[in-house]
Amino acid sequence: GQAQVVGLTGSPGVGKSTTTNELVRALRARGHRVGVLAVDPSSPFTGGAILGDRVRMQDHATDPGVYIRSMSSRGHLGGLAAATPQAVRVLEGAGCDVVLVETVGVGQAEVEVASLADTTLVLLAPGMGDAIQAVKAGILEIADVFVVNKADRDGADATYRDIQGMIALGERAAGQWRPLVTRAIA
Repeated sequence: GQAQVVGLTGSPGVGKSTTTNELVRALRARGHRVGVLAVDPSSPFTGGAILGDRVRMQDHATDPGVYIRSMSSRGHLGGLAAATPQAVRVLEGAGCDVVLVETVGVGQAEVEVASLADTTLVLLAPGMGDAIQAVKAGILEIADVFVVNKADRDGADATYRDIQGMIALGERAAGQWRPLVTRAIA
């Protein structure tokens, strides 16, 4: 597989699907073939799933250079479906240049996407926690890039500063990657 695999994760409602849609638009403008795997939670009672993330990506439904597949987590923990790694390999084999993997809405322990993706984006939104939340372990430790989404909302600057402060607390060897922090309005 030669595809660049990008994981997008974050809490429910942070804008993962909208951001994924805009990344697809930008990648297609550069001529890349794009695969999207959007993982949705399944009901613990019926096992069913709405698989609605692709509804937000209808702009690309007829584009032959984009393949979008919704997957149910089917109770698999970690933010992905059990079959997600195999689906990534299929999309790589089918010639996708970039594969975007959007996790279910996750909390602080669903970090499986980091072992699958070449680059992991952790999306955050203002008003979804305080400075203490920003330094808790788990999902915030897997980011290659932090995206403070909905940056036009009150509190975005504080969220940005909290994440910058959290990164500054971490010890890194010389030359070790320091996660980027950016603001976005998907």
